[in-house]
Amino acid sequence: MAKRCAAWSVQHTFFTKGKTMMDKQAVSAAFDRYVSLFDPDTPGILSKQRHSRIVCGLCGTLARALGWSRADQDLAWVLGLLHDIGRFEQARRFHTFIDYKSMDHARYGVWYLFEQGHIRDFLPEPEPERDKILELAILWHNAYAVPGGVTGRARDFALLIRDADKIDLFRVYAGYLDHPEQVWQMSLKDLGRQEISPKVLAEALEKKLVHTEVKKNALDFFTGCLCQIFDFTYAPSLALVRQQGYYQKLLDFQPGNPQSAQQLDRVKEKIHEVI
Repeated sequence: MAKRCAAWSVQHTFFTKGKTMMDKQAVSAAFDRYVSLFDPDTPGILSKQRHSRIVCGLCGTLARALGWSRADQDLAWVLGLLHDIGRFEQARRFHTFIDYKSMDHARYGVWYLFEQGHIRDFLPEPEPERDKILELAILWHNAYAVPGGVTGRARDFALLIRDADKIDLFRVYAGYLDHPEQVWQMSLKDLGRQEISPKVLAEALEKKLVHTEVKKNALDFFTGCLCQIFDFTYAPSLALVRQQGYYQKLLDFQPGNPQSAQQLDRVKEKIHEVI
């Protein structure tokens, strides 16, 4: 568990002199225009649109709970909306959301927004400090960890989006338990027959995030999702996880395979040490 999960109440200040107020309605409309460029029948497009909307709301909620300034709450909201901008092109081009099998969606998002200048489609007025915060937070939101060189407010925002992203990931995976054939092309019974791969189990038992490249089957990905709980930063994030109940639904899943059930019980013991 990240160290900041204890009490955390940083008061963010945002220097508004000479800066324009955030027009959230305009940002929202620009986002919808961008999504409209993609075929809604492409698998994943509508689910990522919904995910982006939910995460932007979660970012705003967490920023308020942390006592951040109104301007930083708005910036957190924008970050949540744009953090997965690269997912839409990834879905269209590769028909998968597994980065190592396609492209790094975060790096593509940074390329599209900041190297190609499309951030101005959403935020017309350049503000170097704000833009750099968004760029760094989007770049590292899907990484195994935020590099130590990312510091100050940029780090705070990067950690915030990682928390919010994971909170909604639990909702998504809870839905997969109801309809596993939609993502894993198998029944829940088939999922329960699998075993956790050795490398995945080893990382899970060390209370670490599971590296995506070592996941070999659907139960590995499910276990990796459970292990996201080890990487939360802010106390209000964990409070939301408990409040929503999706994570508990994941914990309640029990494989039919006795070996798998025993493996997963060992992982759950580690999880209960931190929540």
